[in-house]
Amino acid sequence: MAAAKTVSFVSLGCAKNLVDTEVMIAKLGEAGWLLESDSARADTIVINTCAFIDPAKAESTETILEHAARKRPGQHLIVAGCLAQRYGDQLQSLVPEIDGIVGTGAYAGIVELLEDAEAGRRPLRLDFEAEPEHDFLPRLVTTPRATAYLKIAEGCDHPCTFCIIPQLRGAFRSRSEESILGEARALANAGTKELILIAQDSSMWGRDRGYRRGGLASLLERLHAVDGIEWIRLLYLYPATVDRELVTAIAELPKVCKYMDMPLQHAHPEVLRAMKRPSNGERYLEILNEFRERVPGITMRSTFIVGFPGETDRHVDYLEAWLHRASLDRVGFFEYSAEEGTPAAALAGGVAARERRKRLIRLREAARTASAQARAARLGTTVRVLVEDRRALPKSERARSGFGTGSVWFGRSEGDAPGVDGGVYFTGSAAAGEFTSVALDACGPFDYYGKAVARELVEA
Repeated sequence: MAAAKTVSFVSLGCAKNLVDTEVMIAKLGEAGWLLESDSARADTIVINTCAFIDPAKAESTETILEHAARKRPGQHLIVAGCLAQRYGDQLQSLVPEIDGIVGTGAYAGIVELLEDAEAGRRPLRLDFEAEPEHDFLPRLVTTPRATAYLKIAEGCDHPCTFCIIPQLRGAFRSRSEESILGEARALANAGTKELILIAQDSSMWGRDRGYRRGGLASLLERLHAVDGIEWIRLLYLYPATVDRELVTAIAELPKVCKYMDMPLQHAHPEVLRAMKRPSNGERYLEILNEFRERVPGITMRSTFIVGFPGETDRHVDYLEAWLHRASLDRVGFFEYSAEEGTPAAALAGGVAARERRKRLIRLREAARTASAQARAARLGTTVRVLVEDRRALPKSERARSGFGTGSVWFGRSEGDAPGVDGGVYFTGSAAAGEFTSVALDACGPFDYYGKAVARELVEA
């Protein structure tokens, strides 16, 4: 009897890429392949790449070249994902060690592609297939057991001038409600307690399926009824597609985390027009205030691009003042990256790298100062935390927390999304994968510190 073939995966980039990787792993597992953690020993290596901005492309390229240089005779190297979708032909020509290329819309056929690669055909699959109608099942979840991402749509229709995603992922396509619910039930049966809904624009879900508004709210109501799921977290809302029905759902459905992640990219109307982004900073403040009024205690996160072509000191002054007014809980910044093939790459008025960096530091400090008050306001409260593991606290935070050098529990509250936000370090009794209550005693720039509270004390 022949030995089972082995495959090793390297997954780079966003959570949407991670879901694709998990589906490929499971499909290969069904076909008899075994997952190998050590790429040097695997029969085949699959690198699922990112190409969103220059640093992501550089990381993906370096990873490919590193594995190509170490590739042993008889081993196969497959490149998947966004970099493959964008540069598949060039990659295959420039890196002869690559045995197969699969883009973002064709990974459902990963088994057949690996078979072709083994036969020496060097397959190149870049067409967008029937996905996302399939159920993303089977799927091997690689996140902590209690948490899983759930992709509700693929692609994007927005014309943002800086963004390459529509070229990499295709037009916006909502998954069917039944497909999403079927996967949610399967995840819950496997032990998932926190579903994290992801798409390029999650609040647009259902618009291509006949919903004019209220589509995502309706989906949340049905997901809320899935037994075993205790948290439903929304990522990547879009200011022009958020509707009142969605705000109501977040406010009234107990399982939906009081958390809002809406990448706004800028606040000055002139920069937003150049980006082909909707509305302006004043309208954005109205949206944020409506969330705060209708969802008390909500945690609000956004991201911004610094140094977009044509951005001036006046625009940065405006954004800095806007950040103080917005008082967001979590803020991320990206230096503008000119992406080949995007309209913004041809715009005049480029900002020098050194100046972009100066602006980035300045705006980060403004955001940190603005959100410090919101973080401090949560001290003295008790929050529900999903426990992940025990870990040592970073040296820089030991004095602030008062925990010393030993390991303590780490988890996340409703206000903490994995990978992008901080979390809660705490002492006391807990178990990984379970929920516990934690009294918050102190906080740093990203994390909170506290101690587990006995249930009877919380209920008293």
